[in-house]
Amino acid sequence: MTGDWPTLPLRTAPVEGESIDSWIEALARRHRLSASQLLPAFGLSERARSVHRLIKVTPEETWRRMEHVAGLPSGTLLPAQLAGQSMGMTLVGGGTRFCPRCLGENGGRWLLVWRSNWAVACRRHRLLLLDNCPVCTKTPRAFLPGGVTVPPPGACSYQRLRYAPHCGTDLTSLPTTPAHPAVLAAQTWLDGLREAADRDDQDAAATLGNLPIVAYWLMTHEGVDWQGRAADLASGRAPTEVTVVNGRLPRMDAALIASVLDLSRTVLGPDDDAAVTAIRNLPTSRSTRTGTMPTGLSWYRWQAMTGPFPSRFLRAIDPDLAAMDRLRFKSPTPQAALPAGQAAADRGRFIPHLIWPDWAGRLLPVAGFHTDLFRATAATCLLGPGTSERTYRALTNRFNDRVTPAHLSVLLQGFGDLPAPTLLHVLTLFCRIATYLDTTDSPIDYQRRRVQVPTHPLITWPRWRDLALEIGSHPGDTPGKGRTSRGRLRHVQRHLLQLLTGADLGDGGHHLSFTSPGDRGNYMTFTTRMASPLRAALAGHAETILADLGIDEPVTWSPPAELADGLVLPGTDPASLDTDTIRRIVVDERRSVREAAQALGVNFEHVRFALDHLDRPERDWRPTALPRTWQRQQEMAQVATRDFFEREYVQGRRNLNDLAAETGYSRHLLAKAARTNGITLNKGKPHLVNDAVWLRDQYERQRKSTGVIAEELGISQMTVNLALHRFAIAPRPSGVHSSPQMINRLDGRLAADIRAAVEGSLQGWQRLHRFQIAMAFPTLKAAAAHLGIKPETLVVQFQRLEQDIGATLFHRATPATAQKPTERGRRLLNHLAKNHIRSLMAKSIPNDDLSKLPEHQAAAARQQFPRPRRPISPFTEIPVARLRITTALLDLLNDLMTHGDEQCYGALLITRLQRDASSTYEQLHRLRTAGWITSRIEDDDSWRSRASPIRGPGRRRTYYQFTPAGRDAAIYETARLAAHPPRRQGKR
Repeated sequence: MTGDWPTLPLRTAPVEGESIDSWIEALARRHRLSASQLLPAFGLSERARSVHRLIKVTPEETWRRMEHVAGLPSGTLLPAQLAGQSMGMTLVGGGTRFCPRCLGENGGRWLLVWRSNWAVACRRHRLLLLDNCPVCTKTPRAFLPGGVTVPPPGACSYQRLRYAPHCGTDLTSLPTTPAHPAVLAAQTWLDGLREAADRDDQDAAATLGNLPIVAYWLMTHEGVDWQGRAADLASGRAPTEVTVVNGRLPRMDAALIASVLDLSRTVLGPDDDAAVTAIRNLPTSRSTRTGTMPTGLSWYRWQAMTGPFPSRFLRAIDPDLAAMDRLRFKSPTPQAALPAGQAAADRGRFIPHLIWPDWAGRLLPVAGFHTDLFRATAATCLLGPGTSERTYRALTNRFNDRVTPAHLSVLLQGFGDLPAPTLLHVLTLFCRIATYLDTTDSPIDYQRRRVQVPTHPLITWPRWRDLALEIGSHPGDTPGKGRTSRGRLRHVQRHLLQLLTGADLGDGGHHLSFTSPGDRGNYMTFTTRMASPLRAALAGHAETILADLGIDEPVTWSPPAELADGLVLPGTDPASLDTDTIRRIVVDERRSVREAAQALGVNFEHVRFALDHLDRPERDWRPTALPRTWQRQQEMAQVATRDFFEREYVQGRRNLNDLAAETGYSRHLLAKAARTNGITLNKGKPHLVNDAVWLRDQYERQRKSTGVIAEELGISQMTVNLALHRFAIAPRPSGVHSSPQMINRLDGRLAADIRAAVEGSLQGWQRLHRFQIAMAFPTLKAAAAHLGIKPETLVVQFQRLEQDIGATLFHRATPATAQKPTERGRRLLNHLAKNHIRSLMAKSIPNDDLSKLPEHQAAAARQQFPRPRRPISPFTEIPVARLRITTALLDLLNDLMTHGDEQCYGALLITRLQRDASSTYEQLHRLRTAGWITSRIEDDDSWRSRASPIRGPGRRRTYYQFTPAGRDAAIYETARLAAHPPRRQGKR
């Protein structure tokens, strides 16, 4: 089809980078035609005289026709075609800027790049581009020259009408303005972006796409002095309009565009920190922000933006955002971005319900946080970065039901209350961990474990018993009938569940959840005291559980510690604690974890986390303890075989005592092993106690203990115990109920109160002796201080004494009266003073204590009751008597000083202070007597002015006012008591 298009006789090739209109004009000049006369030869209509239309909307077929008609190789005009279609926004009005020197040097050829709104400088000549012709004041090259005349190269081709004469001003000789270094730097940056975008650099293309949007947004900040910035770049320029209308830039000169481009280069340039600072320092950026979107941009444009600007804007407004939004946008970090949503939703699979222990230690402050909920709430916070959800409830509903929105809010507020920049660093850490989980394959899928592990029995009682005893640990009590777990077994199952799934046992949705605060405390005590061999054994068993479930993952894992580099976190790394101090306090001295935390100045949870990694050996058990017994049984099973008993016991006719002495195993264990191996044991010796009547008389009537009976007979106590069982004699309760003090009876002739206090109880004589001592003192508190014990101890002992006797023995002390015995108590004291009672008491109380009774009574005689109050030291420089300041008096002084210029009288003071009249007038009398205030009677005029028509004036008022010295005394006392106010007695 190209053969149907006639070609032109003369040829002119386009200059590199030349605009298509400039080439058409040069070709027309070669043929001595105007540019508009040449358009029909190219198949272009009259509308193509608009250079903007020519560049932007010329169809592909016409470009190829122009090449054919001009005799150019196919594709010659392709660079100009593509550049014109991709160069971005063109100059307002469709014209072009220009460099006079370039026009002069290249024969008046116009470059396509000058048509860009962002072309402001000629890098070759280091000049600011000119915007218009100084004669016609029009922007050049908006239309191709019309008419029949051809303007000279480099001349202004503006025509008021199509066939009107051209302006003809020689643009190559116009005066120029040197470009400011900032303008050249901005132009260089922009040209570099274009070149990178042409090489398919996506980041450069995104920055170029953002440039117009960011420029419009920057120009909406009225506080920026654009005219002043432009004047700094090009002195002597006339101010122009800078208002953005309907999202479009006005017609601005190169200097003004350069000022916008210079700031845009900072905002969109390679330096993130400089860009964030520039956005944050915009004069009106803080007051005109709407939510988290730049003011002046539509929501759709903001959501569609790519490149660095959205991230930098979010980082700039980070200090003004709520903590939840800072997490959502990751604004404290260089990865700040608009929420993606999906990554945050999937992230919960890789987060335990309780945040990893090492990170919990780094985040948990020494005080101020509820440690039970801290780890669960911190783990939920990791769902925040990048989420599209705008409320706390959306996070808590789908992760951990125990954590409420209030918990998240309180946690973030608590971090915000700590010294700056704690909250910033904590939020940064949350964002870093979330980004790490999103971009790196986590080795543990906690969601899969939360589904599968609870279906596994974790560990059964036989397996736990064998595992614990193999390493020398006590397995605890055997589960009762119908119960699957109990005691330590239940704690071990909880430990395995938390180890594998990071479960929050405070959530009641699991059968292993805590049932009460005490249950949780017992579990914490168990895990705190867990020895290293047991931890290692349980970790190995956890690997077995994962293998049973077909899960190929490590038992535990946590994000790397490098994520905290450069951050100052409020907690402490448990691995950095002084383990020697922890071992000394917790392991060696068997003191509490809280004491170790106080010694190290950390939270007690930090010590618990550190104990998980402390090398602690198993407990050294007594020989009779279950671990030692089990180990001996395992060892004995290798020695005490059936062949051994056949050889030694049956054929060798050796008894179990001989075998026990030879092997070192007890006779009882050997007998049990023999029966297990099917060996029939010989009968023992005849019983040594055969008289049931005699044994019953000794044990029941004479109330002798089995130990005393065995000592009298020269046999073992166990033999006597077996005889009681054989003769069906009911044994007394074991323990304290069988002690001599509990079963012995006193002589019936003794006073009933003494027998009631002593018989059937422990320490009865000691309580009676302390009653003797205490009744000599005015108060129980004084007696306890003298004896070096707590008053509560005496209270409990005397309550028990009165309960045993069945009567009140003394009247308790009051603030005004000392304690004294009742009539029943005096009779009891008289009995205790008798010699035969003292001799009975001496059998249970050391003589040294009894002999000190006169010393106790002498010390009591020196006690004064009530204790005299310390006299008040007088004022040194204030000439009034000093008073003891009570709460009522302090309130009165404050009121008189507050209303010092008013006339204060009694009824008014009573109303303001809301106290009874007698107390108020008593305090006023004290102040007047001491010279602090003066009083005067109401004068006649004031008195009569208050008279009512019916009842008359009533009683005269007495007005009170500070004396100068009294005011000084009041100021002194109120200032002294400001830090330590007097104790308030009761309520007003």
